Amino acid sequence: MFNFFRFLKHIVFSVWKNATPIQAALITAILLAIITILIISVVQAIVPFTYIAI
Repeated sequence: MFNFFRFLKHIVFSVWKNATPIQAALITAILLAIITILIISVVQAIVPFTYIAI
């Protein structure tokens, strides 16, 4: 699990080092949008199952 977070950190820092500021901001915004959608999807999948289990 920590390797995944280290990988994400490496991606973000390498993008900020190797791209122009506008490109880096755009790529970071896209990554944040994907992570937000992923979290919302996981929550929407888990919550009904926990409600059924109760």
